[in-house]
Amino acid sequence: MPNYNALNELLIALSEHIDKTDIELASQTLIAIDQELKHWCESETPPQEKELLAIQAKILAATARLKNARDKTQIRVNQPA
Repeated sequence: MPNYNALNELLIALSEHIDKTDIELASQTLIAIDQELKHWCESETPPQEKELLAIQAKILAATARLKNARDKTQIRVNQPA
């Protein structure tokens, strides 16, 4: 189950980047999550449906938080000084 552990570590890192509103690192981490997930799905021991659903829920929650952080950043940038 090393792929699940690697994904979980990336999901934790994603959450930390979002908490710090580091949008660039969060976006890069999402790309790394995508690559790791593809690698796992193509491996000899692909994930089970239950594992994929758990990962999907975490990704959806994180991307919602990322979008919210990105929107707040855009509002601050677009406000007149």
